[in-house]
Amino acid sequence: MNVVESSAQQQLDEVQALIARLQMHPAERAAASFRRVELLDDMGRRQEALAACARMLDEFASKPDAGVVVPCCQALRLLAHMLRQMHRPADALATLDRLIAAHGQRAEPEIREHIAHALYQRTWWIDEPAARCEACDAMSELLESQPDAALDTWRVEARLLKAEIEHHRGLPQDALATLEAVIERFDGSTDPGVVLRVARARLASVLNLRELAQHAQAQVMCLAVADQIEADLAHAAPELRIEGVRALTLFFDGFGIDEHANRAELVGWLLDRYGHDASPQVRRMAVRRAYDWSVGLRESDDGEAALAACDRLLATFGADTDAVVHRTVASALLNKGFVLLERLGRAEEALQVYQQLARQLQGASESELQDALAKATAGRQACLKRLRKADAEGNLPELPTELRDEVRDKVRQGRRHGDAGESREAIALFDEVLAAHAASPHPELRRQCARALVHKAFCLVALERFDEVVAAAEAMDARYGADPSTEMQETVALCMQYKSTALDRLGRHDDEMRVHDEIVARWGNSELPDLRGRVVGALFRKGATLRQTGRLEAAVACYDEAIARTTGAREGTLQLWAAKSLINKAKAQDKLGDPAGQIKTYRALIARFGDSGDAALRERVVNACEWLAEAEGRQGRVEAQRAALEAALGRFGTALSAEQRARLARELQALKARAIGRKAKEVFGRVVRRRA
Repeated sequence: MNVVESSAQQQLDEVQALIARLQMHPAERAAASFRRVELLDDMGRRQEALAACARMLDEFASKPDAGVVVPCCQALRLLAHMLRQMHRPADALATLDRLIAAHGQRAEPEIREHIAHALYQRTWWIDEPAARCEACDAMSELLESQPDAALDTWRVEARLLKAEIEHHRGLPQDALATLEAVIERFDGSTDPGVVLRVARARLASVLNLRELAQHAQAQVMCLAVADQIEADLAHAAPELRIEGVRALTLFFDGFGIDEHANRAELVGWLLDRYGHDASPQVRRMAVRRAYDWSVGLRESDDGEAALAACDRLLATFGADTDAVVHRTVASALLNKGFVLLERLGRAEEALQVYQQLARQLQGASESELQDALAKATAGRQACLKRLRKADAEGNLPELPTELRDEVRDKVRQGRRHGDAGESREAIALFDEVLAAHAASPHPELRRQCARALVHKAFCLVALERFDEVVAAAEAMDARYGADPSTEMQETVALCMQYKSTALDRLGRHDDEMRVHDEIVARWGNSELPDLRGRVVGALFRKGATLRQTGRLEAAVACYDEAIARTTGAREGTLQLWAAKSLINKAKAQDKLGDPAGQIKTYRALIARFGDSGDAALRERVVNACEWLAEAEGRQGRVEAQRAALEAALGRFGTALSAEQRARLARELQALKARAIGRKAKEVFGRVVRRRA
């Protein structure tokens, strides 16, 4: 027995001795009896805890004194929790119902608090969405029967939960009506718990308004919450300040991607108000939003604005001692170095940033910081290479501005033609640029020629001139494959992807897979999101080709590598590749006759991406739920099949199409009908056997 177990056993012995001495003091004896149940449960002696709980409830069932009833309420709630952990959900719900039926009309505040907890817990434990909504209504009805302002927090919670269920069932109009009723009724409350939940109700309304395409009203609602919290920011609780950050975040998301000025102003507002907040949780949310903003600017090629956003973040959080904020600051420094080097071409300044970060992270023990240190070291090497190359190019004559602008305009015009489906016109412009400047050693002309060649390859794919695509990709690699700059490497990798597509369409699958292998070999160690995406995409496509040609074990291995390479990735593109790989892996396992592996893969996808807000990921999670239900059904696991269908309808309802929602609802209804039929047959069989 270890020290902890010894201490718990000592406490248990003391409590049992105390119970024996308290025969004439029922309230104290009830409290001690409940403590015995708690200790037995904490020690893992579950069956003894259940027996002790049953004895306690029997002993005090006829004693109405509040001092006795409160420990009995605690015991019933703990009993329900234990039964739930023992996979006895029906018994757990029945226990909560027993508590509510026995004491639901009591007026004592401490008993009413336990009733409210039990009602709320009950709604969470019901799986079927419609039944959960009914449970929320029942909770509200019981709470309304006791007009006490102390229960207002629970009244709002019941409605918030109902609105959340309605939202996930794909009923945003119903959810909005529920939330509006809550806001109208409790908006004037001064109770801190109610004020917090009314703010949450408003922000939940924003999500439903956006689903109904009422974007202007959603923006007004966000701003109303932010203004209300800011008006009394000095006295607002940390939980309420977190809602203030959420309000500004949702307001930010409501801007169009081209509204840079509004977004920049909003991030400044966010940092001014919450960048030095006393709560670490608030600062973590603020720094994450500021970081995402700077990355978004970088990816939209607005280098100067991205640099300004990085500097603003670093000025606000650079000295923050919170570990989570510190990790985001390290990411921001990496982002700043990348912007300076790749977007603005200021290698000397980028070198200083990477060196500063490397010094700060020397000796770091956290894996995430060690990863940042490795990236800073790689960034430093890239800067030194770039500076050496710049020295070597220093003898080249300066490129005339008119020529530079003319070439850029032709490439841009060609790309516009290509995007509009005018591929032949686009190719003609790209060929002009390549004929005139392909042999030029000047960096800017080389960059424009590389862009012209990759866009030409794209247009050739659209025209289905696949042999020419292969030739263009090989020319790209021959001319620019050895160029170490990030943009050139990204462009070459993209052109290689077009080559693999062309080879696939030509039916040259072995050659296609060799291209995929080359992409993985050349860029597999890159930390750049775009190149990582190309590598994972190559693995996915190779897996698809292997699956198509019947080499299923090799396909599964490819998908596994793609999944492993995206572990922990935050970028949406990489997460989407991971989801696609998990789905294709599950389908390959089905063909291999591995239903257990297939089910495990679908569950891994749902666990990894089930909480994502990205529409494309949610769509794949919903599909995985449906396919998981089919797989469980083929194995005869009816309860697991039902749970998967209920998850798809209840948790991910808003991601379903109307047709898909109707189909899954029919399947679930049919499953329930069959279950009722089986139960009726079992009951009939028992009756027949008894009569026999």
